Amino acid sequence: MKWQQLDSLSYQNRLRQLPPEHKLLFGCALLLLVLLGHALVQMLVFVWIGVWVVGYARIPVRSYFLFLLLSTSFFVAGLPALLIDWVKAGVELQNVELLAAWKVGSYVVYISSAALGKVYVLFWRTMASLSCFAFILFTVPFAEILQVLRRIGVPSILTDLLMIMYRFIFVLLQTSYQLWIAQRSRGGHQGFKAMLRDAGMLAAQLFIRAMRKYEALYKGMSARGFADSFDVLSLQSHVRSPRYERESIAGCIMLILLEGWTGGWWF
Repeated sequence: MKWQQLDSLSYQNRLRQLPPEHKLLFGCALLLLVLLGHALVQMLVFVWIGVWVVGYARIPVRSYFLFLLLSTSFFVAGLPALLIDWVKAGVELQNVELLAAWKVGSYVVYISSAALGKVYVLFWRTMASLSCFAFILFTVPFAEILQVLRRIGVPSILTDLLMIMYRFIFVLLQTSYQLWIAQRSRGGHQGFKAMLRDAGMLAAQLFIRAMRKYEALYKGMSARGFADSFDVLSLQSHVRSPRYERESIAGCIMLILLEGWTGGWWF
């Protein structure tokens, strides 16, 4: 999935006509429920959001799961720190249920069932949270997110900074990809040492080109009379859907009741 496709899908999905504030409220409410809830509720939120994204919004399954896969890679990178622990050899591990242990020099490296349980809880919380973010990113264009933020009183300086940062994310990704292709076409990234050297050169060139893009953007805004803030306009007319509203409200209430019934919260 190209990163530019993420922006285009937010304008072409089947939930595009719904009011953006409703979709943001729905996604944020589920995200709060995920952060406060237990694994069972998080699993149900993950499945339910998948139905909304793939079934209702008609986002391609490949794009949705590729977004989740790329985002989950950061979680996978931190797994060794979450799973593996060590103590000096000879130290007794009291009340620790070991799943695996290895002796490395004067230390014992081990994986405990408690660490595995924490990883299990964190995995479902991560997946459910990512699905909530995916729903917002795939169904609400960023310009409409900025409009909603301005309606609720967020200062225009913050929304302007968010818009510039969002724009430069795609600029940096596209520029880094072009630099990487240019290095590969000249025989770069061949071997570990060469890959590190070329990565350093790529980062340096990326910084230089990003500053040039920023300077060009600043000159362009000044030439067009930019004064205080950007005006973000939307030509889309939004229509409320009673069916989606009833389903979202009923689903959230059922999830809250399920969390309370399983002992998660005290009412």
